[in-house]
Amino acid sequence: MKDHLNAVASRVRSQIPLLGRELGGRPLVFLDNASTTPKPQSVIDAVVGYYETATANVHRGVHTLGEEATRLFDEARREVATLIGAAPAEIVLVRGTTEAINFVANGLELGPEDEVVFPASEHHANWIPWRVHGKPVPMPIDEDGVPRWETLESLITPKTKLVSIGHVSNVTGAIAPVEEVVRIAHARGVPVLLDAAQSLSHLPLDVARLGVDFLAASSHKAFGPSGVGIFWSKKEFLQKCPLYQVGGGMISLNNDIDVGGFIPRDAPFKFEAGTPAIEATIGFGAAVKWMRGIGMDVIREHDLAMSRYLIDGLSDIPGVRVLAKKLPPEKRIALATFVVDAPAMTQESVARALCDMFAVCVSAGFHCTHVLHHRAHLPGTVRASPHVFNTTDEIDLLLEGVREIAS
Repeated sequence: MKDHLNAVASRVRSQIPLLGRELGGRPLVFLDNASTTPKPQSVIDAVVGYYETATANVHRGVHTLGEEATRLFDEARREVATLIGAAPAEIVLVRGTTEAINFVANGLELGPEDEVVFPASEHHANWIPWRVHGKPVPMPIDEDGVPRWETLESLITPKTKLVSIGHVSNVTGAIAPVEEVVRIAHARGVPVLLDAAQSLSHLPLDVARLGVDFLAASSHKAFGPSGVGIFWSKKEFLQKCPLYQVGGGMISLNNDIDVGGFIPRDAPFKFEAGTPAIEATIGFGAAVKWMRGIGMDVIREHDLAMSRYLIDGLSDIPGVRVLAKKLPPEKRIALATFVVDAPAMTQESVARALCDMFAVCVSAGFHCTHVLHHRAHLPGTVRASPHVFNTTDEIDLLLEGVREIAS
């Protein structure tokens, strides 16, 4: 298993410049991919290439640079659409997952008594919108923060207007039973929103197979630049969804605004007012192309093996509690959140020590899931989130550091 894991990782990591950096004379070990991913050289080249050779606005200019920029921009949208099995016209480019979820919250025009069901373990991006729009109905979670999916059916009432779930938990790494959730919700006439922020770069995705009604995701957790993401929905929703921002680029050219209003363009463009994040979108397309070049099945295979190695290793260290460690690898991604029982040390100081002493970069704190931590009585946690470029040697270094700190 080790040899296969490391062979895949070695082939990939040479393409990511950041991984050649040292911290304090030690090679960088990047295990914070659930926060953001490092960028492959091809993504960096795509962004720089736009600035160096094709700087122009898109869908506006008729000169050569404008045409080249538009071609690159449109190709990126097609790449992302292909990744999730969607049509390009169903992909609305937004700033990220948070904006995409808020897109749904605004588009459904929820009243104060309209209920939204979601796991209590969700990221704030899938919690707070339902405090502002509609009425939140959080699903119970167990002592490790894993949703009690068996309660879903009882939570759906005639007032339920949406079920909103994270595909993969950013704390436990647990994969939601999406198709079962869709079956239950659709049987009651309720649409389903899928937050794919953590799954887009880890799991093969097909919106038709999953059956969801909406999907939200970000570029920066999928090896692309920050500042861009996607909102996907079926054409029927996009046609009737109200506009939430207006401006240049989203109106039909046969309008006379001065005389009597305007006619918006067809989706997705009617939702993309103003100059978009052109270079970030082009970089996003390059990131998707890079992942598809590796193969999403290869990434998932590496993920399964790395999950076993990481969880088993941490679970063997005295004084370390690993959340949801009993979840089998096929029901999670390679992500481990844990608490180190170290005298006079917070979980943040554990993470700082791992960086200072071993050049291992992990996340610590509440990971934008305060409700999960509160209900699980956790004073913060440490999170290690490897990806396809990480080796077992790097995990061994993490384990060595945690073992030393815990002792």
